[in-house]
Amino acid sequence: MTKFSPSESALEGFRITRERPGTILAWSLVYFLGIMVIAMIMVMALGPDFIKFVQNGGLESGDAGAYGSVLRQHQFAFLAIIVISIFLLSVLMGGIYRLALRPSEKGIAHLRLGADELRLTVVNLALFSVGVLFLVLAFGAASLGGPFGVVVSLGLAGAMIWAGVRLLLATPMTFAEHRIAIFDSWRLTKGHFWSLFGMTILAIIFYIMVWLLFSIISYATVAIAGGNAAIANPSNLAPLAIVAFIATLMVQLLLPILQVVMIYSPLAEAYRELTGAPRG
Repeated sequence: MTKFSPSESALEGFRITRERPGTILAWSLVYFLGIMVIAMIMVMALGPDFIKFVQNGGLESGDAGAYGSVLRQHQFAFLAIIVISIFLLSVLMGGIYRLALRPSEKGIAHLRLGADELRLTVVNLALFSVGVLFLVLAFGAASLGGPFGVVVSLGLAGAMIWAGVRLLLATPMTFAEHRIAIFDSWRLTKGHFWSLFGMTILAIIFYIMVWLLFSIISYATVAIAGGNAAIANPSNLAPLAIVAFIATLMVQLLLPILQVVMIYSPLAEAYRELTGAPRG
């Protein structure tokens, strides 16, 4: 049986970040622009009713009935936004996999809009749908109440984790082999559940460490500049406050893309090690 190192694979995000800081920054800008576009589409598609719902604290209310009502009224708009969001993730994922598996293949910061990204979008939509189905079933079982409901919901949660790990390499495999490879991931990951699960946990821990480091640096910079009040008005900033404002902005730009890089790049390395595929 082919073996791979979960710890080495989990560190792939650090390697890419260290070797390609300019690329990471470019991806951050692309992600930011993508989020702005999605926000504009959301405002236009969902209309004033949804904006009023948000302004009235609907998202923080925890009212399941209110959520359900909004979803029913705007279900097609929400579906469109989900598809666009997953497409943005797939484009970034394509850049990560291209850099990890085919670094000689160029693009705009290794990003492209092509067949690879469309296949990744299809696979990500399929995986997202399976995840939603598991969650709906688990919450439905939990709503039954009693020991039976708890056992069933825990069993479904465990099954979701198991299936998720077995399908973990569907996206890098789809990218590397230029074809939809969801079920092929099931074959490739056979006998590697615990190694892949451990790799995923390590990758999440490494990202949390990075998040904490960035957050501490940002907090310390803002504190030295005089606190949040000192950077609240960008038109009237002292020199230290300008530095703190820029640092805070950079953290907000970098952290989301670092999360994507550090979670998904280990998948490419795990696929490469398990298949013996060359880098490049």
